[in-house]
Amino acid sequence: MPVEPFSDDEDDYKGASSMQEGRIIKTFQANGVDTTFRWPCAADLDAFIEMHRTLTREEVMCRRLDLDRDSGRMMFEDIVHDLRQDKLGYILVEQDGRLVGEGFTNSSGYQYFTVGLALIDRVRGMGIGTALMWTLEEESRRLGARRLFLSVWSANPSAVHVYEKVGYNECGRRSRWVQMDDGSECDMIDMVKLDI
Repeated sequence: MPVEPFSDDEDDYKGASSMQEGRIIKTFQANGVDTTFRWPCAADLDAFIEMHRTLTREEVMCRRLDLDRDSGRMMFEDIVHDLRQDKLGYILVEQDGRLVGEGFTNSSGYQYFTVGLALIDRVRGMGIGTALMWTLEEESRRLGARRLFLSVWSANPSAVHVYEKVGYNECGRRSRWVQMDDGSECDMIDMVKLDI
């Protein structure tokens, strides 16, 4: 049965995580623009879908999400459910009232978490990715992580640079793992950060 996003019934929050709808985690200036990291809220659904459509058009992620309202709602509800259960950390990035990115961390094993982020093109190179990675590390620790893992495609050298800058090291490479939309192939790089 699908979870209703952010019910107004306070009993839904009892015994759940410290998740609070729309809670602001961090605010800062990125190239002179107010930037906010926060948890999602019910009003984010349409913006969440549009952000994922933009990320897909810009080929930011290996997976392509062709979200309509129903599939977007299901994905959003799954995120909300797992946030309530402290099964993952999920952070939205907002600038000028628009969602421009996201980051997540979720348990992949005992004290071992997988992290990831995606930012739309116009906000890359502003330090947001680096700040988001540090914030995801804090959230991972809160959830019990001691080790972090991520995968990134080799055709995204700016992301690899951000991950190295915050302390990740390459631990493996899957040659020609990702097929690009133009038919070319690139490697998938696995990276870890130990003892956070």
